[in-house]
Amino acid sequence: MRELLLKIRALLISLRGGALPPLGPAAAVALALMERGDLYAGEDALLPVDDVLIDQPAAHACSAMRAAGAACALKRYDRGSVACAAIRAGDAQFDQALTLAVDMALPVIYLVPVRENDLTALTDRVMALNMTCVTADGRDVMLLLPAIRSALDTAREGDGPTLIQCVTDREPDDDTPGDPIQRLDRTLLLEGYAEPEELT
Repeated sequence: MRELLLKIRALLISLRGGALPPLGPAAAVALALMERGDLYAGEDALLPVDDVLIDQPAAHACSAMRAAGAACALKRYDRGSVACAAIRAGDAQFDQALTLAVDMALPVIYLVPVRENDLTALTDRVMALNMTCVTADGRDVMLLLPAIRSALDTAREGDGPTLIQCVTDREPDDDTPGDPIQRLDRTLLLEGYAEPEELT
């Protein structure tokens, strides 16, 4: 677990650039859990996860339909691989892409940033398509980890797509840092996975 969390931390730092994008924590967790042969899209193209990790990883929105198409190709060649994409619910082909993913049981995971006030509407929309929909705090690596790991397992087993709603505006409690890297650092220290000097 230590190595995984430190890998996620390094990805968070590389994703930060100037400011960490809303889907930065979800992208970091997904990239850390994905395997060779998987495809990740954080911008316009889906790339093999190894190429994404070599270059600067991104956590910006991709086309939902492009991700469905990539997942369709993966399924056709039956590689047990998964496509994962950061998308926006306002994407013009959002509903069509999700319908295609469900109808074909595609191995795709959609990461969607969402405001807490918009959760119900998006959940209803996705559930109407008969798609698995999971909600997690989009700034908390420890809450994103089980959601994304489960979605990856579901896709690899051929059980279809998952949409993960990453809540980006939930207020942290008084003793929880708002910054995702600070939150992860706190966990690393409390669980004994790292010493303070390793995190500077």
